[in-house]
Amino acid sequence: MQTANTQKLKVKDIITVVLLSLINVVIFFAGSFLYSTPITILLMPIVYSLVEGIIFFMIGVKVRKRGAILIYCFVRGVLGSFLPYIILYILAGVIAELILWKIGYGNAKGLTISYIIIQIFACIGSTIYPYAIIFESMIESAGADGRVENVTQAAEILQSWGTPILLAGVIISAFLGALIGKKIMKKHLLPDMQTR
Repeated sequence: MQTANTQKLKVKDIITVVLLSLINVVIFFAGSFLYSTPITILLMPIVYSLVEGIIFFMIGVKVRKRGAILIYCFVRGVLGSFLPYIILYILAGVIAELILWKIGYGNAKGLTISYIIIQIFACIGSTIYPYAIIFESMIESAGADGRVENVTQAAEILQSWGTPILLAGVIISAFLGALIGKKIMKKHLLPDMQTR
């Protein structure tokens, strides 16, 4: 591991992580138009897994210090404002930090594994848990807006056969998102990135 790995996060690093995390939060909120059909509701975690890898890798490569990914996960979770989502995101951040501590901060393999785990946990907290597990209580508190029918159909798909397919889609998409993030970081920002 590099000496940078053992350095503590500085205020500049924390600000960098938070600002970059907010970019992915904006992407997340911008995707609210995906509530237009049941299928696009289910595609949301897959789309996010593909797109958000660039910012994740930017954080992982630019701030190669213990705690950076945990801060990213904390920001993403808290701004999701749904307790299971918050808990799962923070838990994924802890797991990612352990992986990066073992493999090496800034290491592409460690970042890829961490990113896939984070996206799986995010999918469970944002889609599978609310739609497949606690859907009845969630729909009661949702009110009667135009999205109820789409959300109900998406929940039926998840509860019958969609959950394993969604998880497989998220894993594949997160892997591709990590490849895109790695390629962009290696080509444009940090040609000496650790790829092992």
